[in-house]
Amino acid sequence: MAAEKLIIAVCARPELYDTKLVMYRDRAVRKKTWCSVSEEVGLPPDQCRKRWKSLRDLYMREKRKELQRRNRPEGGPCKRWKYSAVPSFLDPFFSPREMNGNMDASSEDNMRSTIPDQERRGKETELFLKSLIPMIDRLPPMRKGALKLKIHSLVFEAVSEFIDFY
Repeated sequence: MAAEKLIIAVCARPELYDTKLVMYRDRAVRKKTWCSVSEEVGLPPDQCRKRWKSLRDLYMREKRKELQRRNRPEGGPCKRWKYSAVPSFLDPFFSPREMNGNMDASSEDNMRSTIPDQERRGKETELFLKSLIPMIDRLPPMRKGALKLKIHSLVFEAVSEFIDFY
């Protein structure tokens, strides 16, 4: 449960994982952010940071294994990590490492093209929404319904403003 709580706390703070943000490079901001994560999770900041790095690395290894399994003709069943859905907000920042070894050029090209840029951009919203599921599922039914209604109205407003603009 503490691992899931830590993942959710980090999810709400992109300055800890989004390397494109200016705040990501600001050590003071990150230090302050880790302190707020620490307060939320109830562990010391250093322990939160180390645990997060471990969880993030484990998630990335699992994603690489999943990509490798998909590219094999036999496929086969796979045991999934119990938190594999929670850190899915990291997927837009995940890019498979270059492979060294016995792969020919066509295999490498197939590996690189498994998640084209357009698909990745299209799935960012889906991944973001999936990252909210664990938090939403914890809400009582009445709050869950109210939250869904708020989300729908916010999206409707944003789309309406966008359409009116053009």
